[in-house]
Amino acid sequence: MKTTLLVISILYSVFLSGQDTTQVTVQKNKRVYLGANFSPDYCFRTLLNNDGSALSSTIISQYNTTDRPKFGYTSGINLGYTLTKHISLEAGIQYSNKGFQTKQTTLTFGDMIDRRRGFVYNTTSLYTSGKIVYRYNYLDVPLKVNFVFGKKKLHLISSVGIATNILMSATNTFVGVDSTGKSIKNSSVTTSTYNRINLSPMVSCGIEYVINTKMFFRIEPTFRYAILRASDTPVTEHLWNAGLNVSYYFKI
Repeated sequence: MKTTLLVISILYSVFLSGQDTTQVTVQKNKRVYLGANFSPDYCFRTLLNNDGSALSSTIISQYNTTDRPKFGYTSGINLGYTLTKHISLEAGIQYSNKGFQTKQTTLTFGDMIDRRRGFVYNTTSLYTSGKIVYRYNYLDVPLKVNFVFGKKKLHLISSVGIATNILMSATNTFVGVDSTGKSIKNSSVTTSTYNRINLSPMVSCGIEYVINTKMFFRIEPTFRYAILRASDTPVTEHLWNAGLNVSYYFKI
């Protein structure tokens, strides 16, 4: 009888051990998740006086009266790994459209000059109004840490991280209207005049909703700020953007 009980005890222990191993394996498999995101962004810049001159300070004051934010976006794919119940790491590949624009100006004489790069947009007698749109297209490689709190389906999530920004292209586009009301665009490629690499710290805070054991989505107001100079000119920009990042994930 004692031998029988001993055998049953051993088999029961092995069975429980097997169950625990299975549960751990499943849990480990659920640590990795893959997803996609899209963020409509409000984009602008902070100007920097590179040479410290009074002339550059005057130019910055003038820019601040004429420049305006523009809308851009950030979109891409992300891969994450859950370290603990409340902490995860995430990396990705993003395409980001950043920049700013000048305000719409009524043209009464002469040509419109791009003050940063010296380009002259021919507006004499043809256009009645116009503006210049500065577009910067980047390939972003973000790395961030997520902090998640909550026990049920709805969680609070906050994130901090940094993105490496690789400049793909930069264009300055004059958008004008002629005397007949027809819209006309005139673009210049300025990629070679800007630094190709930048770094953008980013922060976000939002909500995460768990759809089921394999899928969840997030909505996160996000702010990104480029800490390196966009160019080495006397007056340069630090680009920034604030957006509403919406992402969908599934565990693999």
